[in-house]
Amino acid sequence: MSPSAFAAVALLGLWVLMMFAVTAATGEDQLRTTAWLDDSTADGCKRSRSND
Repeated sequence: MSPSAFAAVALLGLWVLMMFAVTAATGEDQLRTTAWLDDSTADGCKRSRSND
């Protein structure tokens, strides 16, 4: 007995929404990491210039 077409479309929609959620969470983590690296690199440059 196969599932109805409505169930198949609902599961596909749920899968698509979950993929968007995972992609958004991963992108936010990457942006947060990149911002942290940029901040720490900028601090390092300021420190090295002040030591010259």
